[in-house]
Amino acid sequence: MKMTTRVAFDNMKYHKSKNILIGIAIMLTTLLLFVVPSVGKSMIDTQNAAINKIYPTWHAMYRDMDADTMQRLVLHHDIERYGLMMRVGEMMLGNADVSLMYLDETAADLYRVMPETGYIPMREDEIVVSQGILEALGQQADIGDFITVPYQIYRDGGLDYMQEKEFRICGFLQDADSSREQKVYTAFVSEAFAKTEIPQEQLEYQILAQVKGRDSVTTTELEERINNIAHQFGIDEKTVRINDEYLEANYVDPAVVPMIVGLMLIIAAAGIITIYSIYYVSMNQRVQEFGRLKAIGATKRQIRQIVLREGLCVAAIAIPAGLLLGTAAVKIIMSNLCRFVTGISDYLAALQEVIVNREAPMFYAWAYVLALLITLCTVYLSLLKPMRTLSRVSEIEAIRYHGTAKKTKSGRVGYTNLTIGRLTMRNLADNKRKSAVTIASMAITGVLIMVVATILSCATPRQCADNSVLGAYEISPIIEENNKERPERSWSKIQQNNPLNESLKAQIERLDGVKRVDVFSRLRITADVMGEDWNYLNGVPEEYAEELERNIIKGKATYEELKSGDKVIIDTVLTYWFPELDVGTKVNLTIHDGERSFEKEVEIAAIGNYRGGLQNYSYFNMAKEAVDALSDYNSSGYFHVIADEKYDAALAQSLEELVLSSGMLKMRTWQQQYVYWKTTMAMVGGAGCVFLGILGAISVMNLVNTMINSVHVRRKELGMMQAIGMSDRQLVKMLQQEGLFYTLGTLAVAVGAGSLIGYPVFLHAKAEKMFEITTYHYPFTAAVVVSVTLLAVQALLSFAIAKSVRKDALIDRVRFHE
Repeated sequence: MKMTTRVAFDNMKYHKSKNILIGIAIMLTTLLLFVVPSVGKSMIDTQNAAINKIYPTWHAMYRDMDADTMQRLVLHHDIERYGLMMRVGEMMLGNADVSLMYLDETAADLYRVMPETGYIPMREDEIVVSQGILEALGQQADIGDFITVPYQIYRDGGLDYMQEKEFRICGFLQDADSSREQKVYTAFVSEAFAKTEIPQEQLEYQILAQVKGRDSVTTTELEERINNIAHQFGIDEKTVRINDEYLEANYVDPAVVPMIVGLMLIIAAAGIITIYSIYYVSMNQRVQEFGRLKAIGATKRQIRQIVLREGLCVAAIAIPAGLLLGTAAVKIIMSNLCRFVTGISDYLAALQEVIVNREAPMFYAWAYVLALLITLCTVYLSLLKPMRTLSRVSEIEAIRYHGTAKKTKSGRVGYTNLTIGRLTMRNLADNKRKSAVTIASMAITGVLIMVVATILSCATPRQCADNSVLGAYEISPIIEENNKERPERSWSKIQQNNPLNESLKAQIERLDGVKRVDVFSRLRITADVMGEDWNYLNGVPEEYAEELERNIIKGKATYEELKSGDKVIIDTVLTYWFPELDVGTKVNLTIHDGERSFEKEVEIAAIGNYRGGLQNYSYFNMAKEAVDALSDYNSSGYFHVIADEKYDAALAQSLEELVLSSGMLKMRTWQQQYVYWKTTMAMVGGAGCVFLGILGAISVMNLVNTMINSVHVRRKELGMMQAIGMSDRQLVKMLQQEGLFYTLGTLAVAVGAGSLIGYPVFLHAKAEKMFEITTYHYPFTAAVVVSVTLLAVQALLSFAIAKSVRKDALIDRVRFHE
């Protein structure tokens, strides 16, 4: 035992340069294996801590319950705690949106909206408000004072006419920053007031519930339990809202485990391939060394132990170094995370508070243990083949060995005229397997880099914004259904007095910087296959005919055919929810046009995959001409303003003034979407680049080892060549050509295979509408970066190795014998 350990330790010191490379590869593998789960878990815990600061604590909300169903459901044995809530009405204010809600004390606690001072209303004339609501009302009051409130009650499926009533303030709520920014508030009224204003048969309760068995369960199990309760009472799952964020923050999410395991397996696989290839290249040149050990009595088991312990000795130094670097990396990443957190929402404010105050852990004992164990397994698996190979070599074969694992009949070809190129090819031909292993280990990481780069190149912030908003600005009507005080905001009324008219279009087109205004029509529809769900028929103008036809993925339809009004193109999203829909299917549509409705049968001519800006939240597409022909009114649904520039402050201000002066319109801008996607993709791309960069560094270690080992083994041969006339310049050129072979071989596989695999991955991302991806962009930047990086490493390595070889006297190189 002591002998094998001593030999292994001495070998590690003797072959220092090789073991340094192996140690770097092990260190980087450990670094990744520690950083990935640590940062992932720390970010999850940080988000969870923020969620637990501000998010409601209920598990499920059962909506629109009548009094009888409510009384039976709350007695269910799986419900541990519940609170009652009801939408009662809205305050009639022009400068703010204020909802009137009834909540009992348990519901207020579950929603984290207990009054800051005072109590929950109990009497019919009591109300809880906030300072923001009083400011919107233009009144000043304190607890016990009366205020006059204009309000509308929810009756008969909508908001009834305005009423006024004096309420006595019994409590105050705290205004969130986001509420003040957006001027959206909630006031609490009593159940007695709700029952007085709303007919008994129209009372609809919302039940906030926490289900039993909260300990040691997964989010999936809780969701199943919640939905089972709904099924038992015949409640449609669509009316059940699950508090996903809170559940994921406090219970085990099964989806997270496979994701972490997958990342760890990728890292471990990269480590195994690289470390194995380094050992393979190194150990094959040490056959004579182990042959001599066998000749003096070492057994197969002892040979295996020597190889294993040498590797473990290297790991014993590299793993702690990797864990120390990983600890520093995690601290830097998590400490700087708040730089990426910007916004005005309560959640983002809580997230910043958690990060700054370090309320969530950064480091976990299990992460250190996990990284240690997986790295040790990686090293062990990498050593299995060298251990087996070296232990099986006979003493005679080992002593006769001159550089290849198996001695076979020489296949070398003689040349009358020897060139540097022929010398390079001869060496590579003598080490085919070593060359293949080196190229394969680096190419795998290169393929992964190219695939990820494909997704990132197709999801640039500019492209994502282009797909979200057509042109630079999108103007559409404010639609508000079932409001008796604002009936003009229902779509049927908007059609009859549409603010998106020719006069507004002409005004916009006269503004400086506007090229044109593209008008999309829309008609509200229901379909027999969709039940009570409603959608819109999207009227696409002829300017987008080519795009409409180009993005068809199944079936066939021309824009001219869509003008007939008898055919439609549906989006792939609709087939996800209604898989029975296919090309050739006849669909009976009920078209709601103004105050009238009529039936229309259409045929699905094709299925396409379209960007959000073109779809306009609709899934049935028809030519604008056909949609306009189906309507007796102005059915313009969207003005897409195409401008000279994507963002022009003066033009944006002019359009904003037009929108506000109308009082009936709203606007989205390309710039808003661009900023959103820029932030999102910066975080996604940055994390991906760091992860793949470390993987790439692990793989490059293999190239370094291969070239150093190749020169080390041929040191005597190279010395003899220089003795008979090879110049230093020719030596450097030969080493450069050898390195170039590995580099070009790696690039051919990595860039070639990565490009081929990247396109199907793009198609999948497009089909899933990931990151608003619609157009393929080849990742030229990634291909250039990978190519330049490998070429630069190879050039620097060739120069460094040649310089190292020239440091020794020529006579010492000729006499060299390992």
